[in-house]
Amino acid sequence: MGKEVHFALKRGTKLSDEEIAMIEAARNLPESLDEDNPPIDPVATPEQYNALMRAVAERNRRVTKHGRGSAESLTTA
Repeated sequence: MGKEVHFALKRGTKLSDEEIAMIEAARNLPESLDEDNPPIDPVATPEQYNALMRAVAERNRRVTKHGRGSAESLTTA
């Protein structure tokens, strides 16, 4: 199991190029499923899947609204 890393971001804090590169690299990591992150089957659990898709769409709207590269774009409004 990998090492857990936690960061506290403050609104308006600008991310460094290195931090942005780390986030981009993390997108290419394989998905890790366990009891805290179970797979969501759209056929077996359509309500849960639909809720996830609504949450993803809302997150994407917030990121687009605030732009990339700032801590504010990664936090909830």
